[in-house]
Amino acid sequence: MLHTLFIENFVLIDRLEVDFHPRMTVFTGETGAGKSIIIGALSLALGQRADSQSIGPFGEQTEIIAEFNIEHNQAARRWLQDQDLADGDVLIIRRTINQQGRSKQWVNGRPTPSGLVKELSQHLVQIHGQHDQIKLLNSHNQRQILDQSGDHALLLKQVQEAVKQIQHIEQEMAQLTAAGSLSAEQLQLLQYQYDELEQLALSEGEYEAQHQALTTAAHAQDLQQVMDASIHTLSQAEQSVSAQLGQVLQRLQHAKGQDFSAIGQMLDEALINVQEAEQQLLVQLEQIDNDPAHLQDIEQRLEQITHIARKQGVMPELLHDHHQTLGQTLQQHHDLAHNQDQLQQQLEQALTDYRQMALKLSTQRTHAGQQLSQQITAMVHDLGLPEARFSVAVEHRPDEPAKTHGNDHIEFMIAANKGQKAQPLSKTASGGELSRISLAIEVSTQQQNQYQVFVFDEVDTGIGGATAEKVGQIMQQLSQHNQVFAVTHLPQVAGCAHDHLLVSKSSHGQHTTSAVAHLDQPQRIEELARMSGGQKITEATLAQAKEFLQTGS
Repeated sequence: MLHTLFIENFVLIDRLEVDFHPRMTVFTGETGAGKSIIIGALSLALGQRADSQSIGPFGEQTEIIAEFNIEHNQAARRWLQDQDLADGDVLIIRRTINQQGRSKQWVNGRPTPSGLVKELSQHLVQIHGQHDQIKLLNSHNQRQILDQSGDHALLLKQVQEAVKQIQHIEQEMAQLTAAGSLSAEQLQLLQYQYDELEQLALSEGEYEAQHQALTTAAHAQDLQQVMDASIHTLSQAEQSVSAQLGQVLQRLQHAKGQDFSAIGQMLDEALINVQEAEQQLLVQLEQIDNDPAHLQDIEQRLEQITHIARKQGVMPELLHDHHQTLGQTLQQHHDLAHNQDQLQQQLEQALTDYRQMALKLSTQRTHAGQQLSQQITAMVHDLGLPEARFSVAVEHRPDEPAKTHGNDHIEFMIAANKGQKAQPLSKTASGGELSRISLAIEVSTQQQNQYQVFVFDEVDTGIGGATAEKVGQIMQQLSQHNQVFAVTHLPQVAGCAHDHLLVSKSSHGQHTTSAVAHLDQPQRIEELARMSGGQKITEATLAQAKEFLQTGS
């Protein structure tokens, strides 16, 4: 509940601090006294847009502090905990606005953006005025009212999750498409090139190896002669290198008077290297093919490689890598097509699941609408519309795209008089009817487990008599589980309140100020008499005022 409201330098208010009753409070006073200014100050504290015009003439800035007791408001407590702003059962919201229109806001002493405060306010206060009645005509708001009254919050959440799943799958499909799907022509060309390279079967490094083989084959005869002569010189000739190295080693080993062991080791190693060189020459000699047909085979293979490389626009030495790249691209396309097929199946299943849940939600909304229609119809009968019939039309539209709130179009309908056909509320209801329907909806849809603050800013305009008395009684009924504030000109409504605040206006020097005073019982009777009979108070108006007050006791 709203425990205390502090206002400083706001429009006509110099400085005001007022404590509130936990149940029903009314604000009354002459027109222009500033009753709605207090509601405006509360709205600013709750994050509504502000500007420098809000600042009064009594200081440099406006300051508003609203203190709430949220012991029984579980929704507000959870929100504060989620935002790490909780401070037990007490909630203090403070706001300042300077001459430049700049605003600062705090929640429990911590700086907080106005947008977050506005989000918090949805769990704290509902303010209803002529503007809010206009909002009642909006189909979106009508759907929210119906969903709040129904017992399908879990199903609505499942529908929302189903839509998120659909959107996630569609996003993945779009990303896959953007990642590089191929046209039929592109795919056909790449597949042809890949098949051509598969048939070529070019191994890694083969082109370079074949070039080297061509050089070797072209000089095969000369190479054989050179290798034969070299092998002969190294080991086969009478004075071969190996034989001469052996003779030198033998002489040094038998020489006396000098140590030639180090030199002998060097010669040993030289002899081993000569023998190894001979073996390598023998191996390479065996590999040389002097057959002209072999040279022709190499030339044909190189020509084949070069032809395909030129055909596919690739350097011959890069053809093997190009082959691998084509294979990867085709595999990716295959995987992409496979994944797209899988995603398409997932999407179809997700859409089927969504449609089933949306249809079930529509059925439950229809049932909730019937119950809500009965409750509101009964209440508007008590509010001076005895022939009115309120109804909720739920039209399921399965062919529309999936939406987080389902595929229902909700329309509040009213037949104000007997025999009339029900028409949309937005087309037929008058301002006075909307005021009463709005009040009936609030009472019918209130949540018993969430103690909230309801503010009715002159929503009883255009009614009187027994209807006005019933409006006051219904507001009083609403205050059994909530805190209710009403700005009113009707004594029947004011008489139902548990606390009565009189807003007055007076001039002091160059400034006009508004003040608020709690009225005791005699003062309340006098104010109710003024409201019902004007400035001239008679015994009759006083007697009537006492009746109004007794009605609200």
